[in-house]
Amino acid sequence: MQSRKLSRKCGYLMIEVFVAISISLVVMSTVSIMLSESMNLIKQTDSRIELREQFDEMATTIKRELRNSNNLKFYYKDRGLALCDEFIEIDRINFSQFENVNQGVVEISERVMYIEEKKKKIFIYYNGGAYEIGNYVEKIEVKQDSEGIFSIKLKLNKNNNRFSDIISIRMRN
Repeated sequence: MQSRKLSRKCGYLMIEVFVAISISLVVMSTVSIMLSESMNLIKQTDSRIELREQFDEMATTIKRELRNSNNLKFYYKDRGLALCDEFIEIDRINFSQFENVNQGVVEISERVMYIEEKKKKIFIYYNGGAYEIGNYVEKIEVKQDSEGIFSIKLKLNKNNNRFSDIISIRMRN
């Protein structure tokens, strides 16, 4: 009779162990999922912050370069484009700037701003070199707002986080 009580008690303990392990697995899985989601959220936030910072830096450079330039020409796939009041995609802007205005002698510097689609980077080419001014650029669009004023829309993407904003430029020349 005593042996029967022991076997029942051992079986009962085994069920308790299985229930405890199952509960522990559920709790650990829940904690693991929450930790993973938190890490993904941090990664997304970092990407969004970096995209915003990239946009701000590009906007500053683009405004500085294009405001003081003249003879702007917009291109897409080596085809010249005329601006209109709707955004159109471009991949290159040719422009020139006056440099070294000394004693009535004016030097004109030809420059090209272009997007390298495979690398998702935007460059300005002048003085024999290309200078990177931004990263994560998917697309550039431009439209004419009014005489002497146009807008450039930059579309950025990093880790499937998309950011798009518009730069308004008033020409000085």
